[in-house]
Amino acid sequence: MKNIAILLCASILLTSCSSSQNKNKTENKTVNPETFAATITSSELKEMLYTYSSDEYEGRKTGEPGQKKAIEFIKNHYQSNKILSPIAEDDYFQEIPASYFGNDINDSENVIAYIKGSEKPEEVIIISAHLDHIGISKNGDINNGADDDGSGTVAILEIAEAFKEAEKAGNGPKRTVVFLHVTGEEI
Repeated sequence: MKNIAILLCASILLTSCSSSQNKNKTENKTVNPETFAATITSSELKEMLYTYSSDEYEGRKTGEPGQKKAIEFIKNHYQSNKILSPIAEDDYFQEIPASYFGNDINDSENVIAYIKGSEKPEEVIIISAHLDHIGISKNGDINNGADDDGSGTVAILEIAEAFKEAEKAGNGPKRTVVFLHVTGEEI
């Protein structure tokens, strides 16, 4: 999983990150995306995944208390890394009403964060995974959802962090990168 995350991040960084081009072309700075991809570590991924897919999150069923804990986990990660919301300051949630789902599913939320592009901010790259899972079985077993899709969720969080490190070093993405965690995939 680490190799896939690093390869994905390196590919995205290669295609979308660089320092702003000097208009008179007097300086040509080469950026090694592996520098930022190296911030994605297996130990961080493992720690985050073990938390995100723990029993505390009750299987993250759409609209249920465990899913609400999960969206707070995601939001807190973005806030602690100073990755902004495109919705409003400190509002990372796109509310999805219960009426959208039907079948006795409660209101739920997508989680959205972004890093604005430096050269073509109107062009957008979206990196996405679903944040929910199937919850608790009728027999009381918690379906933790590490592979479906806890691993995708924490990978996106780490990729976002790598992009933010690149931005802080003056090598932010040319295009806007949106990090989208969607709900309702498991219903």
